[in-house]
Formats: sequence, C-alpha cells, structure tokens
Amino acid sequence: MLCESNFRTLIDNRLPVLGAVLMMVALLNGCATLSKEECRVADWRLIGYQDGVAGKSASMVGRYREDCAKHAVVPDLAAYQAGREEGLLDYCRPENGYRLGEIGHGYPAVCSSATGADFHAAYAAGREIYLASSGVNRTQALINKQRHRVRTLEHDREHKLSELVMDGIRSEQRVLLLYQVHEIEVEIADVEADISDLEYELANQQAQLDSLRDNRTY
Repeated sequence: MLCESNFRTLIDNRLPVLGAVLMMVALLNGCATLSKEECRVADWRLIGYQDGVAGKSASMVGRYREDCAKHAVVPDLAAYQAGREEGLLDYCRPENGYRLGEIGHGYPAVCSSATGADFHAAYAAGREIYLASSGVNRTQALINKQRHRVRTLEHDREHKLSELVMDGIRSEQRVLLLYQVHEIEVEIADVEADISDLEYELANQQAQLDSLRDNRTY
C-alpha cells in the first residue's frame, strides 16, 4: 500500500519541511506498492512528490506501472515526474543532506546539478560528524572490553594467591602458582597500558567531535 492518506495528512498539516521529509522516509519504507483501488484513484503528482521528498529514484514509477498494469491502469508519467521534481526541491535542501549524513544514511544520488552541490557539501559535513562519533563509540567499547579483561585477570590472580596459602600445598605447586601469578600481573600491566593509550586516543577523538559539533553550520 502507498499509504497516501498518511502523506496527505503530513502535507495538509504543513509540518516543517525537514521533519516531514524524515517522517515520509519512514512511512515509505512500508509503502512501496499500489493496490487496485489506489491505482484507479491515484494522484500521480502527489505520488511523485512523495517519492521526491523521500529521495526515491525515478525508477520507482516503473514499479507502480507494473502494479497498475495488473488493473489496466497506466500511470500519468508527466504528472508523476512533475511531482517528484517538486518533492526533490524539499529533499535536496542542505539541512536535510546534513541530517542524512549525520545519521550515517547512504548518499542518495538524486539531486540535480542545481541543488546537488550544496546538498553534497552538507551531507559530507554531517557524514564527518557521524564518522567521528562512530570512532568515539568504537574506542570507548574497546576501553570497556579491556577494563573487563583487567577485572577478569585480577580475579584469576586473587584465586591463585588464595591457593598459595592453602594447607598442604607442595613446593613445586607453590612455584607454579607463583609463576602463574607473575604472568597474570604482566598481562594486567600490558592491558592497563593499552587502556591508557586508548584513553588518550579517546580524548583526542572526543575533542575532534566536539569541535565539529561546535562549528556546525546546518
């Protein structure tokens, strides 16, 4: 189903363009085909607008043509194209490109040369923040993983140390346990050094991310 009534509500209510764009993108994820009734009463300009404002490819009309051919209905291609171009004017705004880049959305190559340059520049700026934020998250995850490793090693060390003071332990067992404790402590030191390096890297990444956000222009 195309969910035409949902889109009419969005348009009639005159929602802010960017908010409407994002809502339409979400709605269109589950509204890719036309029913028999929709084919018969379709407002092809509105459908084109819906696809344009959601950044859909012009090839979408081919899918509608297939849907409606089953019901002996031929889409009004001129009306669809006119509506789509109108929708793309809203979709290809720089602020929308920025938001798409910031959330990690793939780059949609649907904007014309007239609007594409500004849209692409804004998308690239948003994408830079997305990548910087992803780097911060990855580094923090690595730090958390290494801290968990240290806690596990410390638990193992305490277990070995408790065995050392047990009654009846043989000398060769004590030597082995002491060696194992030493190896654990060496590994703890190595992991803590890794954590220190990662924390330094995280601080730099966070500073870069904060700078990008402070200097955002969209």
